[in-house]
Amino acid sequence: MELEKLNQEKTYKKNFFIKEIKKEIEEIFIENYNKLGIKELTKSFLIDLEIFEKVISNNINKSFCKFYLIQKDGSLNLGLSFSNNEDCPIKRDNLFDDDVLYVLENDTITPKDFREMKTDFVNGIGAKLPTHPENKKDTLISYKLGEITSYLEDMKNLHHDIYALKFNMFQYSPTNIDQELSAHFIERDKRIAFCVHVLFGKKKHLYGESAGYDLGNLKP
Repeated sequence: MELEKLNQEKTYKKNFFIKEIKKEIEEIFIENYNKLGIKELTKSFLIDLEIFEKVISNNINKSFCKFYLIQKDGSLNLGLSFSNNEDCPIKRDNLFDDDVLYVLENDTITPKDFREMKTDFVNGIGAKLPTHPENKKDTLISYKLGEITSYLEDMKNLHHDIYALKFNMFQYSPTNIDQELSAHFIERDKRIAFCVHVLFGKKKHLYGESAGYDLGNLKP
């Protein structure tokens, strides 16, 4: 049975990354994404928190965590790269500072080289996405690893029983609902990304869901 939301937690008073996405804005962006009409697109992803934190711990010597858009089994998926650079190319030179690669599989994270799946996305789903300013192609969302660990720490201070992260896929568009971020949304018009929520307080078929945050740096 599908889980039902216990409540939509409001945490707008503290903007951890400045880029908190208000619910009404997220709904607009999700609608944009759904209207693309590309059947291979995935609406959301779920990651078990304990598994994610273990993967982070194993790669704490890296500076960045990059979420690549990939195509797996015909559908949009996410590949994770723990890296010491923020560039788009994946570094795999059999050296000590190579990128460490993983793929989301259901709600777990599996070590796997996803470079072919990245190419499949570019030639498949990516080719169906609309062009946007400067003819940039959506490739990845990059985070400083310290931003992720700080986010998780802050969320745990609010919710002591977090069990998962939920990534809602969306497409940016201009909006004046949040004046502070309006220029940010114009700059990212038509680009694909996601909004991150924490899920907490799971009890039978009920759970709580935090406000959503977008702190990633789109590349290129």
